[in-house]
Amino acid sequence: EGYGIQMPRPNWAEQDPAIWWHATINAVREALRQAKVSASQVCGIGVAGQMHGVVLLGHNLVPLRPAIIWMDRRSANLCETILARIPPEIMTEVAANRLAPGFAGASLAWMAEVEPHILEQAHAAVQPKDYIVLQLTGQISCESSDASATWLYDITQRCWSDILTDACHVPMNILPPLYESVSIIGELQAEAARALGLQPGISVVAGAGDQAALLVGAGVVEPGRGCITLGTGGQITIVSHRPWIDAGLRLNTFCHAVPDRWYTMGAILNGGIALRWWRNLVSPDRSLSYPELLAEAALIPAGSDGLIFLPYLEGERTPHMDPDATGAFVGLTSRHTQAHLTRAVLEGVAYAFRDCLLTMQSIGPTPDHFLVGGGGSQSELWRRILASVLGVSVQTMMGAEHTATGAAILAGLGANIFYDLDEAIARAVHYSPAEAPDPDEQALYADYHAHYQAIYPALRALR
Repeated sequence: EGYGIQMPRPNWAEQDPAIWWHATINAVREALRQAKVSASQVCGIGVAGQMHGVVLLGHNLVPLRPAIIWMDRRSANLCETILARIPPEIMTEVAANRLAPGFAGASLAWMAEVEPHILEQAHAAVQPKDYIVLQLTGQISCESSDASATWLYDITQRCWSDILTDACHVPMNILPPLYESVSIIGELQAEAARALGLQPGISVVAGAGDQAALLVGAGVVEPGRGCITLGTGGQITIVSHRPWIDAGLRLNTFCHAVPDRWYTMGAILNGGIALRWWRNLVSPDRSLSYPELLAEAALIPAGSDGLIFLPYLEGERTPHMDPDATGAFVGLTSRHTQAHLTRAVLEGVAYAFRDCLLTMQSIGPTPDHFLVGGGGSQSELWRRILASVLGVSVQTMMGAEHTATGAAILAGLGANIFYDLDEAIARAVHYSPAEAPDPDEQALYADYHAHYQAIYPALRALR
């Protein structure tokens, strides 16, 4: 179920937290109905949700304003001002991430500058999923995976940072107490239980941000394991036993939902959205289905007969960190057909993932096997292209909603349904057979990727 996004001004993106709670009620009731599970069988509740956003609560625990969410860009100029006064070693050793618009720290800094009268009324600033935990338990909380993505948190020490809160002019006393993801925050309150169709008293754990919950739901919890998410955008993630930080901050490093684990992530802004743009361009009435489009592309040889697509339709993050980057088809000739362009789009997105992987390899070893999830991973062709472009084997998780699976595993651990994480993953997570890269295509794609890398600086020089 989609949520409406309010954009009252350019670069603003807000949501009413009440819609999240109403959607939670509907989802829980529908899940009980479809699974044919009675309320008495539910022993634990885990919550996962969008990261980076912020809900400002008054002393009555009611939002003082709409939530500012991850895609908000109003604080862009302010971010640069804050970054200019932060020593580089603080950026890498404490924050481990570059401050970006949409992060809670940036949004709260904007409130401190533009809406100080509202910030002064605040009792707490919570993450989106923690607003749901509040509705369930009446308790204010946060946990390490979400806190680490606020830019107000010391990644290494796993605690709120005085240095970063001071830099953003955020009062430390409005930040919630911190827990680990499997910690029980409280019990399901009677009013919430009635709304959800559940019994009161069920244990509610702290949960996790969506990316960390996805990693749990995919079974990617041991150091050295990797996961690729191909959704609207895309992420390539590797788990570590210590913070694995890129000195250039081209990558994000956040806390895992598993204690004493972290994950480093390269992010691309144009994954499935690039294919959607192309499909809508060639079929404005949507009469051409994605399976039909991909079937045509499968008939085209690897490399699209020399055609290369730069997929930066919405700017790019790793490795360029350039919101103004633009896309292009390069090498277009009269012999290229619609099918060539479709395959080039798929390959261009894979090249963007290769940029992320190479950035990761510049700071340490990376795995030769990745789990792949997200809507784009349902395409056998796209998986095969990814495997050969990256030079790794890929494997999909069976089933759907792996983020929700991760939240359920965390709930089961907190409620002692599972003996340990290994048992939980063995019982809840299942995989399809692995797919290896094609050696010939791998060599071909390595050559084409070198040409791909020359396109961005050439286009940037024209701006």
